[in-house]
Amino acid sequence: MEHAIDQALVSRARELGPLIRRHAAEAEQNRRLSKPVVQALHRGGMTRMFLPKSLGGLETDPVTALRVVEEIASYDSAAGWMLMVSNSGAWFPARLSKATVEEMFRDPEDWITATAFQPPVEAREVDGGYRLTGQRPFASGSHEARWVCLTGMVMDGPQPRMTNGIPELIVGVMPAKDVEIVDTWQGLGMRGTDSCDVSVKDLFVPRAFTCPLVPPFEPNEHYLGPLYRMPVMATIVLASLPPVALAIARNAIEEVRTLSSKRTPMGSMVPLRDRGVAQARLGRAEAMHRSARALTYDTMADVWQRTLAGETLSLEHKAGILLAATHAAQVGAEVTDMMFTSGGSSAVFTRHPLERLFRDAQVVRQHGFVSEGRFESCAQVMLGLEPDLPLLHF
Repeated sequence: MEHAIDQALVSRARELGPLIRRHAAEAEQNRRLSKPVVQALHRGGMTRMFLPKSLGGLETDPVTALRVVEEIASYDSAAGWMLMVSNSGAWFPARLSKATVEEMFRDPEDWITATAFQPPVEAREVDGGYRLTGQRPFASGSHEARWVCLTGMVMDGPQPRMTNGIPELIVGVMPAKDVEIVDTWQGLGMRGTDSCDVSVKDLFVPRAFTCPLVPPFEPNEHYLGPLYRMPVMATIVLASLPPVALAIARNAIEEVRTLSSKRTPMGSMVPLRDRGVAQARLGRAEAMHRSARALTYDTMADVWQRTLAGETLSLEHKAGILLAATHAAQVGAEVTDMMFTSGGSSAVFTRHPLERLFRDAQVVRQHGFVSEGRFESCAQVMLGLEPDLPLLHF
């Protein structure tokens, strides 16, 4: 399905390429993005594509946003990941009050929200709000964040509070200065994403900075546009994770195309370019990448058109969105694996571009929203079963 993309925003993202590339090794070493890169993403508007215009954002359509993330990730996957952090953190506060979001986003260049979504911390209801306790992993962008978002399981004594047989869950947003960042981010790949643990101990969160974690909600008046009627699977998952995986895979393909005329495998006199097995591997990889990318963009364009038309998407539609996202992430990793194989023993060295691409692809494919197990979640919906991922209902 065709959709007009905001080429000016994509061009603006492309202009940041040299700067992002220049700082990519520094981000890898320091395990967080360099300040010049973060500032450039802010100035270019890429971190606020999903922020409402009334709060200083761009309120970008999701197909364009997907393309922008893919462009930025092609220069550094960690920079593309930051756009997932920032834009999901700008979209989800539709569930909070008008006054709360105006407080959160009063500074257009200092509002990044680091989120540790699963599992929930302990939440105890008190006068005026909740007290949260727990330590949770994968709060990407934690040192850059002004806010931290956690899910909480409401407890009554030692037991979870139950509503209609289901544990009561909330989302809480709190100033990052009140949260301890635990430097646990020593990962295989995606090292520049600053995905540390965050810890809170009996931290009071005012009720205005919380909301129930349930599918139905009334958006505040800043979030009345169609973008905020999109399902979570589209805005937080499909628009964010697949473009990073696809960019990594595309870079791996291009790296093998470049080295094929130069590399001769050990024990052979025939260059890689002239070897049938390598040719077949490259051809399959190209087809796999193109098909996964096409499904990603077609799915997003379809969801956006349905949303603009005022449709309420069914659970099957939402499962289809997750299916496209999972397929792209898993195929992206498979393609990168294939290209790493073509790189031979040279690719195992840290100086070789395929080495980092391989590591980054492995981490993206393990993300809980697009891991291999999500194929099961989608199939459960296809078979008329309740999915094991409750967020599919959102």
